[in-house]
Amino acid sequence: MHGKTLALTPQNDQLVRVDDDRLIQSYAEYDPGVPTRGIDLLALWWMLVRNRVMMLAIVLVAFVIGLASIWLPKPVYTAQATIQIEPQTARILGTENITPDPGSSENNRMLQTQVDLLGSRSTAQHVAHQLNLVNDPQFLREAGLENEPAGDFRAAMVTSALQEKLNLSSPRDTRLIAVQYDSHDPALAARIANSFAETFINDSLQRRLDTFTYSRNFLHRQLGETKGRLEKSESSLVRYALSAGLVDAGNAAGIAGSDGERRSITTASLVDLNSAYSQAQTNRMQAQERWEQAMATPAMSLPEVLSNPAIQNLTRQRAELEATLQQERQRRQDDHPAIMQAKAQIAEMDRQIGAIAGGVRASIGNQFRVAAGQEAALRGSVGALKAATFAEQGKDVRYNILKREVDTNRNLYNTLLQRYSEVSTQVANTTNPISIIDRAQMPSSPSYPRPALNMALASLAGVALALVAGFVRTRMDDKVHGPTDVESDFRTPLLGVVPLLKGDESIAEAMDDPLSAVTEAHHAICLALNPIVQTPEHSVLLLTSSSSNEGKSTIAVKIASSLAATGKKVLVIDGDMRRGSLHKLLGLANQFGLTDLLAKGSGEGLMDAVQYCEHHGFSVLSRGGRSSVNPAELLASSRFAALLDEAAGLYDAIVLDGPPVLGLADAPRIGGMADATVFVVEANRTSKADVRIALKRLGDAGADQIGLVISKYDPAKDTGAYGYAYRYDYPLDEEQIAGENSPRQLLKEV
Repeated sequence: MHGKTLALTPQNDQLVRVDDDRLIQSYAEYDPGVPTRGIDLLALWWMLVRNRVMMLAIVLVAFVIGLASIWLPKPVYTAQATIQIEPQTARILGTENITPDPGSSENNRMLQTQVDLLGSRSTAQHVAHQLNLVNDPQFLREAGLENEPAGDFRAAMVTSALQEKLNLSSPRDTRLIAVQYDSHDPALAARIANSFAETFINDSLQRRLDTFTYSRNFLHRQLGETKGRLEKSESSLVRYALSAGLVDAGNAAGIAGSDGERRSITTASLVDLNSAYSQAQTNRMQAQERWEQAMATPAMSLPEVLSNPAIQNLTRQRAELEATLQQERQRRQDDHPAIMQAKAQIAEMDRQIGAIAGGVRASIGNQFRVAAGQEAALRGSVGALKAATFAEQGKDVRYNILKREVDTNRNLYNTLLQRYSEVSTQVANTTNPISIIDRAQMPSSPSYPRPALNMALASLAGVALALVAGFVRTRMDDKVHGPTDVESDFRTPLLGVVPLLKGDESIAEAMDDPLSAVTEAHHAICLALNPIVQTPEHSVLLLTSSSSNEGKSTIAVKIASSLAATGKKVLVIDGDMRRGSLHKLLGLANQFGLTDLLAKGSGEGLMDAVQYCEHHGFSVLSRGGRSSVNPAELLASSRFAALLDEAAGLYDAIVLDGPPVLGLADAPRIGGMADATVFVVEANRTSKADVRIALKRLGDAGADQIGLVISKYDPAKDTGAYGYAYRYDYPLDEEQIAGENSPRQLLKEV
């Protein structure tokens, strides 16, 4: 069996073999299979139990501090006054523009501004001056300023003291401000709180009055200046109009221009004459068109001729004569007097019609000539007036500039006069948007200290600090306390737990007593090791630890005793060639041992160095004497491997009590040669970091690691102590104890 690689997994408190295809290469690949959980209430409980003294001390200290905060400080009284602030003032004139109610953010800003003003240095100075606090011995004594000399420095310190003890608050979604003042004297607290409220109201009203007064004075000065400018601009306008000979025809006739500007006589005449000229031009064009049409058309075809009543009458008479002539021609010859007379009458009528038609055409020509003459006359007049108007327009530019200046000054003067009247009315009817709702009353009970609140806060703070300290201490505690730490922090199976000796019990007594808790614990370890040691093949078992004095030698002796009790030939080798103490534990000599066998030049064999321990029933190879050669080199030599092979041929089981792992290379070298390794951890002493480093070194050296054994275990200091405490403290019936066989026989049966 020696030289083969073993891999073991936990199953029903024992370790079983696995095939090579399912081999676990190192302890880092081992999964203990602990299910993940949420809040571990049991771990929390044991954290409280393990740190109960420290946590109780913290709670008691907090409780004492709470009591001190109640009895030691001098009582403080708080007086409160409440004021209301309205964002809008009352309407006095009835013509003011009402600003719409702003949003909540704007109200909050406005209210915060008022709070800052109320707590300002200026308000505190006014309160100090009003109450004469600079010379008030009671206030000076309370503020600690009774020894300060009178002057500006004391006044500044009094102001700072007032601001320090003034508390201002505003309830949410309201326009109220609570003014609180703290003092050891309740009457003084009420007096100062009311003074702050009254002073703030007076200061606010005074600021408004100062603002209105400043505005009125400013407007009064502006009115005088504007009035002077208006009079000066009006005089300049009149003087220029007289010097330029400009007359406002619109104002004289009661008619203003379309744009309200001055309208001169020349301009008015030009406008009227231009309208007449346009009409004459239109008439001339119409007459010319009729005349041209009359000249191009026969006289009897003209509409004016056809519509003439005389021509219409003559035409009708001619038609009648023409009809009579036709009738006469049917009865008489053309030379008949009647026919001749009818022809003469028709000719006369044709002449008359022609004369009238010519007169109509002549009248159309006369109308055209008259219209052309009127147009020519008006054209000359308009030209003359245009020249006069162009000359006058240069003067109108300057006139309009002066006129606009007059209008501007007049409008500004009227606006200032109206605003001055409004401000004057507001000054006479100024209202304050700040008012006192509740005046401060002298408090009947102190606001500090409050016993119930102080003790509650002290208790909560003490419990919180105790829990934090407990958690911090638990998190910073890197010691291995028991099985729970092994299962949660290391990926290595737990083989067993050896309890701490009780009272005056010695290790020899505990080992010799088959019914002791120590013996029971070693039986559990041997049960877990059965798949390794209870085989027909020989096995080499290494016991090591991270540091010295962790109990591995005692565990090695108990494991060897248990194996020897089953009838096996067991050899225990003290592999710690630096500080080996196995011979002292068993009471054997140490003249010749392992060091001597591995040293060069030694001619003795294994059996020459082996000693038999009659009390425990196994053979022992002690450490032996000192050697000048480094122990690590001796263990790495081929002689040590040959020695193990020789021992494996002579004994059924070999138990190596090895050296510690940290700081030495001995244990990793031995671990690579052993069939299995048992790592011993002392409870409440060995740190988890040391265990991890040691296990990694063993794994890197190729050691086949079976698992861990916890030694010197105290259930009272472990969070998972219930099961183990019950196991170790489980009593046996006295009659059963009396009926048991002798301890040696019981050990053999086991």
